[in-house]
Amino acid sequence: MTSGDHMSGDHTADREISRLRPTRRPASLADDCVRSLTEAIEEGAFQRGARLPSEAELAVELRVSRATLREALRILAARQLIVRRHGLGTFVAEEPIEKDLHRNFGITAMTRTAGYRPGTRGQHVAEVPADDETARGLRIEPGTSVVVLERVRLADKRPVVYSVEAIPRRLAGPHDMRLLDDEHQSLYWLLHRQCGVTIYRGQAELVPVRASAGLASLLEIRRGAPLMCIKQTDFDEGGRAVVYSVEYHVADWVRFVVERVGPGSPVDA
Repeated sequence: MTSGDHMSGDHTADREISRLRPTRRPASLADDCVRSLTEAIEEGAFQRGARLPSEAELAVELRVSRATLREALRILAARQLIVRRHGLGTFVAEEPIEKDLHRNFGITAMTRTAGYRPGTRGQHVAEVPADDETARGLRIEPGTSVVVLERVRLADKRPVVYSVEAIPRRLAGPHDMRLLDDEHQSLYWLLHRQCGVTIYRGQAELVPVRASAGLASLLEIRRGAPLMCIKQTDFDEGGRAVVYSVEYHVADWVRFVVERVGPGSPVDA
């Protein structure tokens, strides 16, 4: 290859690399608002979990239009620095709880361990025939009687999870759910105390979803907001499926972590 050919190849590579570089645009007023509000949050002017001033007040403070401010708030919400709660206002996002996926423990224990006060709202219990999905989760025939517990889970009175848990009717009935109260909210605790059933392991599937209108109303978030859906089957010591649950976690509330091992050698990299 001649030196001219080599230079031509370099120019071609440079052109290809330049296509991958993001095009920088001048900072807009919305960008300035994002930077100002981010600095205020990081410096503690707005505490974690605190409600922000109204849009009108913020627009005056930042000397921008309401439209510009709304674009800035949209960016901050996408970065999970703020949370918009339907009918309540805009809040600074709290530090998310970390949930180790290697360990299987319930929402109540996770909330309490993170230093929040667990609670529930809108609890509903019903005995129904198992639909196809629940039957697959519990390894039973469709139509088998199951007890379904629906509720919104709270952390310091903030709705953070909507959960639906199903157990076979042979283990417990709707009346047994009366033992679940502000002090004892864990279905695992109830199964252990009332039925002598201890959960030994769980098999879970995690899927990111968008909040429907119903979920948005229950969790006080905007419609279409990101949620993490966890579908899980819990097994007892004998390997029997005893709980099938579907949980919708508010995205800014929890951070899921897992320890990954390997590869054992560079060959497997």
